[in-house]
Amino acid sequence: MATLTVTFFPSGNQAKVVKGTSVLDAARAAGVLLETPCGGEGRCGKCLVRGGVGLDAPATTEKELLGAAKLESGWRLACQARVIGDARITVPPTTLSHEHRIMIEGLDREIAIEPHVRKVALELPSPAGDDPRADLRRVIDALGDVLPSGRLQSLRNLPGILRDSGFHITAVVSGNRLIAVENGDTMDSIYGLAVDIGTTTIVAYLCHLPTGRVLATASDLNSQTQYGDDVISRIRAATSSRDDLADMAQVVKVVINDLIERVCHNADVTPNAIYDIAIVGNTCMTHLLLGVSPEGLGTIPFVPSFRGPQTVSARALGIGVHPDARVYIAPSIGGFVGADTLGLILSTEIDLMDGTNVAVDIGTNGEIVVARNGELLASSTAAGPAFEGARIRHGMRAATGAIDEVSIADDVQCHVIGEGYARGVCGSGLVDAIAELVRVGIIDESGRMAHPGEAKGVPEQVESRVIENQNGVEFVLVPEEISFGGEAVTLTAQDVRETQMAKAAIYGGMNLMLEHIGATSDEVRELLLAGAFGNYIRQESAVAIGLIPSLPNSRIRPVGNAAGVGAKMILLSDSQRRRAENIALQVRHIDLSETEDFYERFADAMALRPLPREH
Repeated sequence: MATLTVTFFPSGNQAKVVKGTSVLDAARAAGVLLETPCGGEGRCGKCLVRGGVGLDAPATTEKELLGAAKLESGWRLACQARVIGDARITVPPTTLSHEHRIMIEGLDREIAIEPHVRKVALELPSPAGDDPRADLRRVIDALGDVLPSGRLQSLRNLPGILRDSGFHITAVVSGNRLIAVENGDTMDSIYGLAVDIGTTTIVAYLCHLPTGRVLATASDLNSQTQYGDDVISRIRAATSSRDDLADMAQVVKVVINDLIERVCHNADVTPNAIYDIAIVGNTCMTHLLLGVSPEGLGTIPFVPSFRGPQTVSARALGIGVHPDARVYIAPSIGGFVGADTLGLILSTEIDLMDGTNVAVDIGTNGEIVVARNGELLASSTAAGPAFEGARIRHGMRAATGAIDEVSIADDVQCHVIGEGYARGVCGSGLVDAIAELVRVGIIDESGRMAHPGEAKGVPEQVESRVIENQNGVEFVLVPEEISFGGEAVTLTAQDVRETQMAKAAIYGGMNLMLEHIGATSDEVRELLLAGAFGNYIRQESAVAIGLIPSLPNSRIRPVGNAAGVGAKMILLSDSQRRRAENIALQVRHIDLSETEDFYERFADAMALRPLPREH
């Protein structure tokens, strides 16, 4: 059967299709993505196109949805109209999928759905005496400007799939490359995975590629924590032993594969229907995922082995999805500023904001982005894992049993996640506790905790919680008789010091970067707090201890897992993927370790008070 040419205007894109192909499928083959809210089922009437010659007679569905007047003017529904000859189709702007927008969770963001992977249903002519084309050539000709995958197994499967299906197949195309051929019509069964690999946690989002819907989300701890809480520890382990490097790569993939099983189970999707994966993570995490030594990051000038985007097959990486799926690892910015920071920039659109704006992802690494009228600076500061509960005597992650809010009046009031007994204190509770103890005078601005009976004007019930033992001075947040396991949950002098160092690294780095861009904290129009900690922290407490600048609450905005949102945007939109790559080249990376004034700023920021000093 001869192929027919369908030309789309105003783009001029063309597709070679067989007779009976829907205009919607022809548009997909031509790379023209149309508005299809109902998924091409002929219910919404949104995929309006205009054409006459080369199309079949209007179906009943079109008559009901469009009416005689529109049909007489040449309007058709792309999902219903069938190609019977060479056709010229005009697509109005409102029908193009760049008008199809979704709200990205946690942020007031909308993107066009333009996935890198698409499916094309094909009804191919069977081989005949006058058409002796090879099987692979037959498929490639029907797709147009697409290259074969080059994988032997795909070639081995092709003859059987074509003949078992009667040459009615679905082609899976990644970019401009054919990666799979499937029996029959599997158009709707196409999924992607967005992954945010953090130093402490890994989050995965299962998305339906044609609609952009997030079907399931799962998260887990990054098992690499067994090699150290922070990236420096893991770099040391990876560079001292090839076995440890291989093991760290493997444990991450084990977690990712487990998350894939969980999201697929929850959404009733087979992992083999996942054809595209987009991954963000800090520079060290992406190196370790690929089994690439991060040794260049271990010494000054902290040079990564690669910065640009990397694309590998799922099979080569050992990820349990369709074996020919492509795993796209977003580019890093430089040094320890990785693809997760790129995701933050992408999802917040801080690069497009007017004036001076700052975004901070407060985690084991404190990633900081300062933007001023399109100019972008980015840096990473070693905040350490204090805000995630590590290196804190009774610290823990924000989970059931964690104290996440603390207030002091006549006595101490602690809120516990899950409303049960307290097991420990998470980052937001830690900041609250220190801010409240500074306010009532038990901790001074230098971070020193008063000894029992030393603080003046403190309510008796509160003062009685200051104890001294073999560990030094501690403050009892929850006494042993009402704690889980019968051990009091306390705040130690060392806990305060760990918190001071973490917050000084973040504030000092932010202050220095503002100076680099020619601004002060007073000029910051909006401070965006990313990550789980930034989302749940009480802003007044963060300002009170000098973790973030002393700004009005109206100028401080939590943005949730901005890196994860950026990963989803990269997965769901080719234009966002290109924008991310362009941003990575535009950002100016600031290495704080080589900046003379950083340690002076760090020392100044150790004070537990609002910063800059209030006048």
